[in-house]
Amino acid sequence: MELSLKLQGRPFAEALLKTVQRSVDPVLRGTLNTTVTATRRERFTKPLRGVLSSRRANRRMVIKRARRGRMDARLIPSGSGIPVTEYSRWGFDAIDKTRARVWVVGLGGKKVAAGFVNPGAQRKLPLSTRSQKIGRVRTYTYKRALGEALAPSVAYWFKRLAQGNTLRWTNAFLRREFERRIKIELAKGPR
Repeated sequence: MELSLKLQGRPFAEALLKTVQRSVDPVLRGTLNTTVTATRRERFTKPLRGVLSSRRANRRMVIKRARRGRMDARLIPSGSGIPVTEYSRWGFDAIDKTRARVWVVGLGGKKVAAGFVNPGAQRKLPLSTRSQKIGRVRTYTYKRALGEALAPSVAYWFKRLAQGNTLRWTNAFLRREFERRIKIELAKGPR
């Protein structure tokens, strides 16, 4: 998923900064980097606090910062499933004596995870399923040990949160930050 924002007023800012012998590129890079960091914190990490810890959410949403030669800052969410036990709240619904459906509590309620729990066991751990369905063919793998059940990835939550409100908020923040940085550069005076 890609969200694009366009900054207007760059030619005007370039002309304004030229009067004090300064470049617009460092201002633009700083603006983009600050915006992507604030967007991750305010629009993604904070809403996910009840679902995942901030540290775990941030580790799975990598920021690629703007630098010389690349004038774009990117927020890249991981598409890998997250172990169920890393979620703040999870549980299971028993189907029979040895199988239960695993779920995690997310932003809109419960979300089923890819795994099961043995409700009759002493240690009720969420384990991954051994079956895999590709097309119409279902295969079972018994050679590997059972791993931990995986729940929806950060990319899933990212897509749910990256709606119109987030885009508008990010655009407004980008504009304010750009104007603030331009004023700071102009206040420094000529070189």
